[in-house]
Amino acid sequence: MPQCLIPNCPNNANHNLGIRCRRPETTAIWSPNCDAFLCDDHADQGYTIDITLIPDTARTITTRVTAGGHMEIRTTPISHDSIE
Repeated sequence: MPQCLIPNCPNNANHNLGIRCRRPETTAIWSPNCDAFLCDDHADQGYTIDITLIPDTARTITTRVTAGGHMEIRTTPISHDSIE
């Protein structure tokens, strides 16, 4: 089981952060998990989340999740179009 993303937390973590872009009817165009995990205690804590969008033509979504200097990076291909 992964370690909690929060620095100095000794807990195992099973809550995977993700981000989603939804169509108006709520189905997802993309919704990658970030491979950044929180333990039960930290999942219930509450957060301020900053999102920076940088346009890219590679049809991938790259997420960078940081907490206290630790960063998890994951790149996922987009497999759906915005119009279906």
